[in-house]
Amino acid sequence: MVRIGEDQVRRVKEATDIVQVMSEYAAVRKSGKNFVCCCPFHQERSPSCYIYTEDPSYYCFGCKAHGDAISLVQKKENVSFVDAVEILARRAGITLVLQEGPAGNRGERDALVAAAAFATSFYERCLWEAPEAADARAYLESRRLGRASCERFRLGWSLGRGSLVDAARRKGLDLALLAKLDLTVDRDGRLTDRFYERVMFPICDRFGNPIAFSGRLLPAAEKAAKEAGRGVGKYVNNTDTPLYQKGHIVFNLHRARTAARDAGRLIVMEGPTDVMAADQAGYAECVAVLGTALTPEHARQLNSVVGDGRLILLLDGDRAGQTNALKGIRTCLAVGAPVKVAILPDELDPAELLAAGDTVTPEAKATFERVLAGARSDVDHLLRTVAPRPYDLDREALVAAVDEVLGSVRPMPDEEQRRLAAHEVAEWFNVPRDRMEKRLAEGPAPRAPAAPPAEDAPPAEIPLPKLDNAQDRILQLLVARPTLRPIAADEHGLEPSHVPPPWDTLLGHLLMQPEDDFHAVQSAATTADPRLGDAVGRLARTPLVPRGAAPPEDADLRHELALQVRTLRRGLLRTAIHRLGVAIQDAERARDMVKLKALFSERSALQREERDLG
Repeated sequence: MVRIGEDQVRRVKEATDIVQVMSEYAAVRKSGKNFVCCCPFHQERSPSCYIYTEDPSYYCFGCKAHGDAISLVQKKENVSFVDAVEILARRAGITLVLQEGPAGNRGERDALVAAAAFATSFYERCLWEAPEAADARAYLESRRLGRASCERFRLGWSLGRGSLVDAARRKGLDLALLAKLDLTVDRDGRLTDRFYERVMFPICDRFGNPIAFSGRLLPAAEKAAKEAGRGVGKYVNNTDTPLYQKGHIVFNLHRARTAARDAGRLIVMEGPTDVMAADQAGYAECVAVLGTALTPEHARQLNSVVGDGRLILLLDGDRAGQTNALKGIRTCLAVGAPVKVAILPDELDPAELLAAGDTVTPEAKATFERVLAGARSDVDHLLRTVAPRPYDLDREALVAAVDEVLGSVRPMPDEEQRRLAAHEVAEWFNVPRDRMEKRLAEGPAPRAPAAPPAEDAPPAEIPLPKLDNAQDRILQLLVARPTLRPIAADEHGLEPSHVPPPWDTLLGHLLMQPEDDFHAVQSAATTADPRLGDAVGRLARTPLVPRGAAPPEDADLRHELALQVRTLRRGLLRTAIHRLGVAIQDAERARDMVKLKALFSERSALQREERDLG
């Protein structure tokens, strides 16, 4: 058993500022001669946790949690008393002498941290010195990640073939430590490296100590593996270890914490290269969640860091990014962490937009800032994603969409916030507030939670966005009758933007290639998105008129196309008018008269256009 003398514990306590330690877990503010914060052990909206400076301690009047700085670290980091004292000692620059400890006077956690630091340094040397890492250096250069940035984030290269194990043996390091860190594996009775020919991104704890790794396969190796039929992950992370729990650790949070408080915002991205590109462009307030979806513990940590600032999910504009945005919103709502969502345009990611070596263009930074400025609130983004055109929904679809949104709102811990969110939902769907509050309180029939998929299970197919009746019928007409395509574009002004992505790809091809037959259309659609190819087949198989009816005349189909396009455009106008109504209410609350005048003018123009269509 490892022990620490009372005199050393007392020395660590005297050197520790409990207010600074608490600020690592919650936003702290002064209250008289003491400090207050929202309790880091339970969800609350108003601070009920007091930090006393005269006798350094904390006490929560809500959940009754209490203790000193050591017990705070014990509970939040889920470590033993000895490990908590060691963490605070390192923080204060104090070297402890452990009694009855293992060789080298190190507790297990301290020894594991040292082993992770050794592996980090080894990977770093391999990246910059090993001839075998030339392709890795070229890859980082192609991503426009400068060497200074790579060194700041301590990137490395895993040679594999037992090179880390051999280096550890030469150093006299206990190989069992590397096994506990998931850096080695036993293959046929021989200990060898787990990571093989990957760019290594160290994952650090809140004190900046590397505790795990995310390994990135090079694109050429990834392509070769796929061609050979071998399933490999582009990124592979450590499994959970005594130091690392993937549901608790956020990449770069130790760096971004101070910058986020200064900037008044914390930006959550998808991958480590995104964070590095942003950091090198001057945005130090960026973090990423690696290898897992945003968890409740992630959300709580991020919310405590940003305090009264803004927590922003900045995700890619592709389908995966949209799906992750919805999952992140629901997680944040459930733990009472307000969040905004910003989506990058044209399926860009932050690394593609911002990475430029030591410099980044003013245009790229301006685009980045515009994207952040346009971030939507959590419920607003949820509504626009689940029901982008609420006026076009039939009764059954409307109820389903309302229940889907309320299902995300219902777990919110604060009753007043739930009520305000219900009002926002009622406004969007044009339903009386009292009816929406009643629906929120009642809730749909409970369902048994679905079993989580196995880690090695293939990702579930994401369905195409549902089309309304007019959109579906227009695509069916254009697939079946190529002669209608020029009419739709030239006479009725049909555009790809009139249907949601990726349907817009199919509609764009139909309008731009009016002479293509069914096989050419399906081939192009399949190349763009295999789901679109299947959809083209469905559209072609669906009869234009009920079975048994006379074949349709061209004039009848032209007339129907005109009516369907008019219905479609009227629906789009109604949705735009409704959204402007919501924006007008926001501007009225903010008393922004300039913006209000512009919004009224825009809405009047759209209302005139709708009347003209009628």
